[in-house]
Amino acid sequence: MTIMQAINRADSLKPNIYDRETKIHWLSQLDGQIHRGILSRFADAPAAFSGYTPETPPDQPLLVPPPHDGVYLRWLEAQIDLSNGEIDRYNISITLFTAHLDAFSRDYGRTHNPRSAGRFLF
Repeated sequence: MTIMQAINRADSLKPNIYDRETKIHWLSQLDGQIHRGILSRFADAPAAFSGYTPETPPDQPLLVPPPHDGVYLRWLEAQIDLSNGEIDRYNISITLFTAHLDAFSRDYGRTHNPRSAGRFLF
């Protein structure tokens, strides 16, 4: 999924008043967390993540591939709900987001080799 695909799909599912720049910032926050908290623990981790800006090409692929890319829609929905002050909806959205992120993390951990911790000597 690309930045623009995530934004367009989230906007169609949950119409809102937030601009593209705000949503790019939210996506950048999420991919930064995913890179630091999940991907960087593995040998084949992508290069350092520098974030997205409004100047980032809209067709820039996001870090989480299908079938787990729904994590971006749930994240954007949660951020919209939180920003709207709709706490009950936010609680539902963030719960769904967490389930998607946990599923991605487990699957990634099963299918990728962890970074070497180095040599251990006695």
